[in-house]
Amino acid sequence: MKKILIVLAAAITIASCNEADKTADTATSATATTTTEATSNANPTSTATATEQKTVDPASLTMIEWLDGPDRDFGKMKEGDNLDVSFRFKNTGSKPLVISKVWAQCGCTIPETPQKPYAPGETGVIKASFNSAGKPGINTKEVYLTANTNPETTTLKFHVEVKAKS
Repeated sequence: MKKILIVLAAAITIASCNEADKTADTATSATATTTTEATSNANPTSTATATEQKTVDPASLTMIEWLDGPDRDFGKMKEGDNLDVSFRFKNTGSKPLVISKVWAQCGCTIPETPQKPYAPGETGVIKASFNSAGKPGINTKEVYLTANTNPETTTLKFHVEVKAKS
């Protein structure tokens, strides 16, 4: 009789362990599902925002013309002097031109981002300041801008030869 009770107790223990494992697996699965749902529900805005940023409404696009060209040569200057560069443009499209961001490839060139939209036919200027300190020799710098144009990003370049201090 003792042997039967021991076997029966062992069988009940094993069966209850298996049941506990199933409950734990179900709880873990439910937690994983909840975590996945929470993660996917937590990021719909960022996912939609990333998609929205890359998807531009073609009806809002316009065209930009660089009146002096997108590649300028400013000749020579002395090391340590600052050079103010400007790129004149005209909105040649039929929608307002919105320049959302202007940046440079390095810290020696500081561009300004226009703060207003430009109506069709209106002109404007992208300005930047180049600090030639420590930059002797021929320098080619790039200024980038993002606008409601196709392509969305435009690269402007300028060249200057910096004469070293004597």
